[in-house]
Amino acid sequence: MFAHARGEYDKSKWIIVGIPSEIGSLSHIKNYIEGPESIRDASYRIFSPVFGDINMEEIYDYGDIDLEDIKDLDKLYEKIYNEIKKIYRKDKKYIFLGGDHSITYPILKIVKENWEDFYLLYFDAHPDTHPDPYPNYQSFVYHLIKENYIEPEKIIFVGISNLSFEEKNIIKEWGIKYYDPLYIWDNIKEISKEISNILENKNLYISIDIDVFDTGCGHWLEGIGIRPYHYFKIIKELRNVNLIGFDLVELFSNEVCDNLAAKIIIESIAIFNKFMQS
Repeated sequence: MFAHARGEYDKSKWIIVGIPSEIGSLSHIKNYIEGPESIRDASYRIFSPVFGDINMEEIYDYGDIDLEDIKDLDKLYEKIYNEIKKIYRKDKKYIFLGGDHSITYPILKIVKENWEDFYLLYFDAHPDTHPDPYPNYQSFVYHLIKENYIEPEKIIFVGISNLSFEEKNIIKEWGIKYYDPLYIWDNIKEISKEISNILENKNLYISIDIDVFDTGCGHWLEGIGIRPYHYFKIIKELRNVNLIGFDLVELFSNEVCDNLAAKIIIESIAIFNKFMQS
């Protein structure tokens, strides 16, 4: 159980759900399935947040979706979709712990069904828009757009540091806004305000692939990246957004990285609690 989750489902504002899957990964490097449990273990090393307050009675840990017997990607997406649909309520904020990034594919289908109009703020070293013939961890955003689950103009990529030639052409053709790490390092104040202006009064889902950071915590590491500072600077600048939920995926588990993942979750809850109170 997540250390700060002391609430009951019906009375909680925040619902934590683990999705320990790596079926959507094409990488030979595995162990994404350890992510949810590693983050929960690390949460016991994270105490009171510094960016706001949390009420542990308002946080509920649902546990993990049972995926042990799932070996097929289509069945995986179906299982994740059906399990989330059973528990989903629009009056709650959901935090999904991955797992490889393909878990976001069925999650955003649920989001679309419940929130017709929403924006996606996507922190990742990669855009995951490669035109593969089926949705996996490097192509599912492409498929969500092609299947009309989200419009490309409602996606903001933050921290993109490596993309294929096909992805670069797709992003340009579809007009998706993205910021590379060097531009973010040089212009974080202006970028934070720009993103805040775009997302003001919008429904928002946030997806965080931990490989966006230059801390060596992801599975597919790049030579450059942003820092957690940049993530929090952007999040803290948001105004009048309705957070639907967020996910954190592709953790390469070790104590430092697990602590970072748990810290991001706790501080994000605290920041958005402030928004909900203001």
